[in-house]
Amino acid sequence: MLRKLPLIIACAAFFAGCYSVTPVRNGNTMGEGLFYALPRTQICVDVTYLYYDLSEAVYSEYASEMLALDNFDVEKPYRIQNVQTSYTVAADPDNYFLVTPSGIAVQVDNRHLLRAVGMTPKEVAEQSGPAIQMNQATQEDAKLVLHNATADKMLPTYNLYDRTDTFYVRGDRPGQPSGLSTKKAPRSLRQRAQAAAEEIAELEDTRADISLSDRYTPEGKRELLKQLEEKEAVLMTQFIGKPVVETVHFFIDPKPTTGANDTIQKSILFYFSRSEGICESDDYDALPVVCTLRPDRSMQNVRTFSRSQKKLAFLLKGNFKYRLPSLAQLTLSCELFDYQVTLPVAQFGPVIDLPHKQFKALFDPTTGAIVYYAN
Repeated sequence: MLRKLPLIIACAAFFAGCYSVTPVRNGNTMGEGLFYALPRTQICVDVTYLYYDLSEAVYSEYASEMLALDNFDVEKPYRIQNVQTSYTVAADPDNYFLVTPSGIAVQVDNRHLLRAVGMTPKEVAEQSGPAIQMNQATQEDAKLVLHNATADKMLPTYNLYDRTDTFYVRGDRPGQPSGLSTKKAPRSLRQRAQAAAEEIAELEDTRADISLSDRYTPEGKRELLKQLEEKEAVLMTQFIGKPVVETVHFFIDPKPTTGANDTIQKSILFYFSRSEGICESDDYDALPVVCTLRPDRSMQNVRTFSRSQKKLAFLLKGNFKYRLPSLAQLTLSCELFDYQVTLPVAQFGPVIDLPHKQFKALFDPTTGAIVYYAN
């Protein structure tokens, strides 16, 4: 079970009188009470890329030819491997409120975000359940399509190295030389690469034989296969180098939208190069990765609720203001990959007035959504 939010820094409970909620203007924090802010979603995009360290790859120029590796380019060893997103909420610095909690219990966490209103700690514990750890809310419905080929291992298609030298004299028929010698002449780099490719092919054949054989115990078979894998890895390093995986974090702070401004937000998140990896826009073969945020327009029911509450606001000022998150579609597009995920964004939702009377509300610490409400 994931741990719950570790700290509740403010909790006040009174059972008589009334409360007031006042917007904080221009950073003015004068007054007695609790401060809380509207939630603001922060999105983190983790881009994992793979590249091959060719410092030990003495046969790298023959990798595509002798190992039949698709699109393995020595000059462009970088490839996108994976993309993931996570999100959390923080306090919106432009939307703070001062609460004088006379007559209602209020809980504010260490980020100055509302956790609960009108609820006792016991009720909060009963309604919360297992909480998602902050910064770990990764979307499971994400779709990633990679367009760049990877240097996966494949069997060599041929091998030209002959271990014997042949001598022909006048009158010999083709394929029937007069003399054969096993004396080796110094081999060229190409010949050594061909020998290594042949050894890789032999290891693949041996692996297949061991996998299908019933002469070994399961433990013995695993050990033999492990040894073959280690030998093959050493040989493959001489062709494609050592694979290195790195992850870079990019943070997105969506701009707030309103009913009249539910527009698509588009920007270039970063540039990627097959020869340099994460790079600047003016680097060689730099490709832009375009980030698009599309607000969900299906929040009419929430907006209707918001309007109905505003009609009552004139009766007694000082209602709790709260921002409800709305779903948004995040898309990353590039020549090398396409990524799409749907996640909640607080800035894309409406700011509502909670009823100015005794009520109970519990707020999700990760998304900012209202998870429980009763009056």
